[in-house]
Amino acid sequence: MSFDVDLFVIGAGSGGVRAARFSAGFGARVAVAESRYLGGTCVNVGCVPKKFLVYGAHYSEDYAVASSFGWTSGKPQFDWPTLIANKNREIHRLNNVYRGLLENSGVALYEGHARLLDPHTVEINGQRISAANILIATGGWPQVPDIPAANMRPRPTKLSS
Repeated sequence: MSFDVDLFVIGAGSGGVRAARFSAGFGARVAVAESRYLGGTCVNVGCVPKKFLVYGAHYSEDYAVASSFGWTSGKPQFDWPTLIANKNREIHRLNNVYRGLLENSGVALYEGHARLLDPHTVEINGQRISAANILIATGGWPQVPDIPAANMRPRPTKLSS
C-alpha cells in the first residue's frame, strides 16, 4: 500500500519534534501536526516561563546583598511589563527554533488540530494524509480521581537533622 508519509506525528513538543527529526534523518517521509504552539509545555507554559519569573522574583534578594560583593548601583526598580515582554520574546524565539529544526530536517509541518480517521489516516484542516505509521505525542493532562481526599495536599515532612 502507498502512503503520503512514512510517519505522521501528532504533537510538536520536545518528544514529537525529536521523533520527527530523527525519523526524517534516517530517510523517512515525515509530517507533524500541532494545534497550539511548537515546543510543547516546557517551552510555552512550563520550564521556560517559570525560570523567567523565578529569576525575576529572586533578583531582589541578590541585589540586596550585591554591595557585599563589591557591586554598587542606584536604587533598584522593577518593571513587570519588561519581564513579561522578555519572557514572551524568549518563548517566541524558541518556537522559531523548533520550527527551524523541523524545516531543516525536511519535516512537513501542519498547524491545526489533527484527527485520526483510521489506523493510517489523519485529517488536519480538512486535508486527509495517509501514513504508514502514526505517533501520538500530545503529552497529557492530569486527572484527579473522584475518591475521598483526592484533592488534599500532602503535609510537608520534617527532615531529621
